[in-house]
Amino acid sequence: MIRNEDRGPVRLITLDRPERRNAVDGPMAEALGEAVAAAERDDEVAAVVLTGAGGAFCAGNDLKAMAAGDFPVPTADGPPPMRVTRAAPAKPVVAAIEGYCFGGGFELALWADLRVASTTAEFGALNLGQGLPCLDAATVRLPRIVGQGRALDVLLTARRVPAEEALAWGLITRLVEPGRALEEGLAMAGAVAGLPPGALRAARRSVLEQWALPEGEAAREEARLALR
Repeated sequence: MIRNEDRGPVRLITLDRPERRNAVDGPMAEALGEAVAAAERDDEVAAVVLTGAGGAFCAGNDLKAMAAGDFPVPTADGPPPMRVTRAAPAKPVVAAIEGYCFGGGFELALWADLRVASTTAEFGALNLGQGLPCLDAATVRLPRIVGQGRALDVLLTARRVPAEEALAWGLITRLVEPGRALEEGLAMAGAVAGLPPGALRAARRSVLEQWALPEGEAAREEARLALR
């Protein structure tokens, strides 16, 4: 249900359950966590591309599996349903998105550093329309990416956001023709992997870690990361 493939220095991780629009059940979540951890440990991997098989990214958590008790009961301190979304990977992650990107799948895409989508993509926290809370940090990351007003628009209406609107908001980085999201995502990850890693990693960490810091302290942290 999770496929791993190396494309030079880029590790491609594919959610491969197309008959369920790549909805994630418990074993698949565990396998995803293991795949990301393996990419982090591999010194030959410089960047990761995360995608879905069969024309969809991920429809979210598998509701049938949840009803059957396949997922552990969530807790504030336990692993999140998608396993990886409370981790801070050291390597850049690009999400290549076609079709459905809903619920936990939406939260997984928000966890990535960059998002490339085709015009078929749709985004949203549709889980909220079914009374299921966000547990993979959508309420944290979405406002930081698109702003509080737009985030509340998405969350409080539980509506579907088309790819063109997502591009205008900065939710996705690039918009491509149907079927080309993976190609573009791999090209982007390859460009990232081809850059000198030291300054790149320092810049990325500064961006990701500056939110809780006052501006002056964040600027000093930028210099500390860059010069160490």
